Amino acid sequence: MVSLIIASGIAGLLLGRFFRGYAVVPATILIMVPAGYLGHEQGFATGVTAFVVSAMVMQVFYFAIVVTYMLIESLSVIDRVQSEASVQLPESRTAV
Repeated sequence: MVSLIIASGIAGLLLGRFFRGYAVVPATILIMVPAGYLGHEQGFATGVTAFVVSAMVMQVFYFAIVVTYMLIESLSVIDRVQSEASVQLPESRTAV
């Protein structure tokens, strides 16, 4: 069960960095296979718990990476706009 949770976390990290949000739904459905196996071998409650916890871990990691990526992108845009908006004044002006 722990290895399924770790694998789901890694999948969430990779999905959040390289794919769009609609890729999380099929990935969550794919968790049902190992969770079903755990449910068959160790009991129904264990399988359901493994599925729910793994799906939550995957989605939390996915959204954490997406939010981090969006924050980094917005900060870099702010820096670019701020540097372009600053006006360069001539250094010497003579007033008569």
